[in-house]
Amino acid sequence: MSRRWFLASVALGAAADATSVKDARPLFTPAVKITRTVEGRPAETFPDRPGPSLQLLGPGDSLGFDRSVVVRHEPPEGAPNAVPAYLAHVEFSDASLPWLLSLPSAKRPPWLTLLVLRDDEGDLAPGRLLPVVTVPGSALPDPAESWAWAHVEARVEDGETPQDAVARDVRSGVDNVVSRLICPRRLEENRGWLACVVPSTKAGRAAGLGEPPPADGAAAAWSPGQSQVTLPVYHAWRFRTGPEGSFEDLARRIDPVPTATLEQLGFGARIVDVRHPWPHADVLQGIAPEHVTVPVHGALRLPGADTTDETWTDLPSMHKFRELVIDHLDAPALRRTPDHVGAPPDRDEKAVAAPLYGSHHSGVQTVPAEGWMKQLNTQVKYRIAAALGARYVQLEQEFLMARAWEQIGQVDEANQALAAGELASAAAEAAQAKHLATMRTAALTELATLYSDVAQQPDGGPGPLGTVLDPSAVPKGTASTAFVRLTRPGGALRRRSIRTAGQGDLATMATAPFLDKAMDATKSLLPTTWLAGLEESALPAAAGAVQGPLTTTTVFGDPAAAFSTRTLGQFIYTMWMVSVDFLQTDMVGRPMFPQFGNPRDRLIALQEKATQVAVDRSPRTTTQPVLVRGLRRLITAETPAAPRIAETALGMTGSELVGRIRDRVRPMPRTMDHMTKLLGEPVMSGRSVDDPRPLRPLMRHPEFGFPIAAELLARWPEWAVPGITDFPDDSSALLEPNPAFVEALLVGLNQEFNRELRWREYPTDEAGTPFSRFWPPGGAAPGYGEIARWAVDDRLGDHDPSADAKLLVLLVRAEVLRRYPGTIVLAAKSVNRTVEGQDVTWREPRFVLPVDERTNLYGFEGLTAAQAAAERWMFVMREPMRAAQFGFDERTPDSPPFDSWPNLTWDEVPTVNGFVVPRVVNGLPPTLATPPDPPAWEGLDAGDFARILFQQPFQLAFSAKMMTG
Repeated sequence: MSRRWFLASVALGAAADATSVKDARPLFTPAVKITRTVEGRPAETFPDRPGPSLQLLGPGDSLGFDRSVVVRHEPPEGAPNAVPAYLAHVEFSDASLPWLLSLPSAKRPPWLTLLVLRDDEGDLAPGRLLPVVTVPGSALPDPAESWAWAHVEARVEDGETPQDAVARDVRSGVDNVVSRLICPRRLEENRGWLACVVPSTKAGRAAGLGEPPPADGAAAAWSPGQSQVTLPVYHAWRFRTGPEGSFEDLARRIDPVPTATLEQLGFGARIVDVRHPWPHADVLQGIAPEHVTVPVHGALRLPGADTTDETWTDLPSMHKFRELVIDHLDAPALRRTPDHVGAPPDRDEKAVAAPLYGSHHSGVQTVPAEGWMKQLNTQVKYRIAAALGARYVQLEQEFLMARAWEQIGQVDEANQALAAGELASAAAEAAQAKHLATMRTAALTELATLYSDVAQQPDGGPGPLGTVLDPSAVPKGTASTAFVRLTRPGGALRRRSIRTAGQGDLATMATAPFLDKAMDATKSLLPTTWLAGLEESALPAAAGAVQGPLTTTTVFGDPAAAFSTRTLGQFIYTMWMVSVDFLQTDMVGRPMFPQFGNPRDRLIALQEKATQVAVDRSPRTTTQPVLVRGLRRLITAETPAAPRIAETALGMTGSELVGRIRDRVRPMPRTMDHMTKLLGEPVMSGRSVDDPRPLRPLMRHPEFGFPIAAELLARWPEWAVPGITDFPDDSSALLEPNPAFVEALLVGLNQEFNRELRWREYPTDEAGTPFSRFWPPGGAAPGYGEIARWAVDDRLGDHDPSADAKLLVLLVRAEVLRRYPGTIVLAAKSVNRTVEGQDVTWREPRFVLPVDERTNLYGFEGLTAAQAAAERWMFVMREPMRAAQFGFDERTPDSPPFDSWPNLTWDEVPTVNGFVVPRVVNGLPPTLATPPDPPAWEGLDAGDFARILFQQPFQLAFSAKMMTG
């Protein structure tokens, strides 16, 4: 722990040993110590021998000092309202500077002096070497007492002496120890002043003026009673004093005002005349008296004030007004109802009505029967609050829109990408409706190979369709693009098959109706995996294969025809001839013929069944053994496990596969996947292909984190705190938030700004809450939440974020705030000092809102007025931490008696010609009976006077109970 110490002076090195003066310079004579040591004998010391006299530099050898050593002026340079009761001083980082060139004497006066002149007593003028000032005798202190107004201040740690701390600092240059020059002149209020550091000796004065060294250079630069003197100026600054009153004097003037007294003064509510609510017509004529008023509370109210509902001075007028305003606000929505179509047109004032506050956020277009929207739109005090929010947007629309466009970021670019994707998806859907919607099932399955994940299962298997068909009896390559191209409608294979088919029954089978029936039967019989690559052209190829001569010469000689005939031709035609009841399932992964255990038995059964069916169902009257033989060769050539269809199962039926293909080729899911990769998952979250417009534009709103309370106070303080302009000076009061008024204002503010955003073509749906912060501090996190999420049956005030935490606001209007803008206000819970273990609980304000230069609002969280009074909370005003102040208090009726040096006032201080003197004049000041250190005024050094002059920071406490009574 460190302590503040004041010392009279610092003298180090040779200057500390100087005892005489010669030619205005310190003179000292060093002594030589001689000690002789002989081995085997004790040391022998001889008397000191004086050395030659050495002369040090004096005040006449300097033209000033480096300006960088000046660390502080008090009052500060340019200060407009310095305290007249405090003495001016200058502070140096070099603790030895004021005595560095001083001449030896009993009191060791500094070689520098600080003078303070009124602006009409003198001014700086150019000189030969330095600026000069001509000072009248009335502005000159007694030079013989200059020793009392220079001192050293050191912060000393426990266990350390101040002399050691000063010596260490001076030698190391750490600058933890400072020196000061004080001007003991009492300042006058409301005057301009010039402070000058000048030499104290004639030698220094002559050197600064460029004159020859005087013979009496060690004498003071001026003498008492001298009319005027011209002095060189080493350093200077200007300031101005304000009216009388230190922080302590001004703080003691504050008078806490009880709530009951403020109610009698009409503080806390504005009386509004609502006799003519309509500007164009007297709608209350014949109903209301000449004057009808209603009290309107602001954002802050007196503790305990009832603001749940408003009461007009004439209740019938209030009820009539509410009926009229509901009818007026509902008119635009009622014009759009089916019952209104064909009815006579309404008057213009119903077509364009007053704003229905909250309609954009809630979607409700008429006044509800209950809830916050009814309160807001039918009660005058809340419509006023909402109108204030709307008016703020109207006044600041350009500024707000500029900030809104700064926040839009890449939303515009994202919306352009979404619009392009939506257009592309719509165009693709139109193309698919034209081409794919009419495509047959067999042809549609050809698309499966274009999308490798059509057959993909949610668990990761079995994989692309071609992979699924590889272990099956379906020929290799059936799911390939080459096969699709080979068997496409109108392709070469189909044309050749038709040419080689000839006439007769086979020609009939190649016709479109017959093929359609064959394909439909095939789809009902075959497993789903066989559908990949299946086309109508496969059946004509099979029909051409029936002709014996064409089998070797025409069809099988052509690789394409042979491939088609050997694979799908024989197999599909035979399968079409097989009865449905024989193939018991078309599910993939099941054996084709579950009744038999091995492929050869299946073949025999198939041959017999095929011959029988061919006789019964074939359009021809004879069987086709060539088909059976071809099928036998096909199956016999495979391994016993090969006839299993799709060993790696698809796990779906043919219709499911087709449905998956149709879903997979839909443009919108693919566009959604592309947009997710392009814009990111957060942007596309909440969108689904099942939405009416999955690629709808992004709807955003800006977020303003600044507190609206500050804007309300700056523009309309009487609506923020009704009666604030007439609040008594030097007074304080307690207030509480009015959350219903605040929420009404925020609704009007957000609705009006959303309308402005839409007017400026900002991408918004008019349901956002750009402003959700009312009380400081600001921030991006919403304060009152999104208005669109408020329940319709809620009431105004239910969404206050400080409802649980509580908020108590201290209003202070005082001159001390203007003179000391850095004043600190804290709340402290009182403790009983007689009870052990109780410590003071300090609470800093959550926010400080300035109303004007002498009025502030201090918000304390976690307190109510009743709680603060019951728990004996105190509000403490603490003087801002500034540089050290030196001076005395002004005596007032509230001043404490002089029983200690801190309570010493100017009335007890001895002065001569306006200057404080370090000696008793007319018996003052008296010796204290039980004084602190120092005990008396007489016989003190400069350090003692610094302790007496030092003004400790002051704090004043007043009780919350005084303001709640």
